[in-house]
Amino acid sequence: MEWYQWVIVVVGSIIFIGYAYIYVVKDWLEYRKARKEIFAFVKSYRPRCAGSNRFEVTAESLQDSFREYDMSVILKVWLDLVHERVIEQDPQDSTWCIR
Repeated sequence: MEWYQWVIVVVGSIIFIGYAYIYVVKDWLEYRKARKEIFAFVKSYRPRCAGSNRFEVTAESLQDSFREYDMSVILKVWLDLVHERVIEQDPQDSTWCIR
């Protein structure tokens, strides 16, 4: 290969790595930060919910509270809340909440 072909390969690789960082690493770091903040927020309401009190947790309510994050990130974190059983479905009306 000639030297100019190597330059094209190197520049293309740098551009590819830049896009990969922007679309993969940045989203992953944003997800980690959102997960940490939202889990702390939701868990802070657990002691307040005693007896018949409940705190409803939906993706839309989290989006209202955390407007700095995209809805896709909020949905991932909400699914984590469900999978880790931080929130549960109310047996009466099937809404996701802290009880």
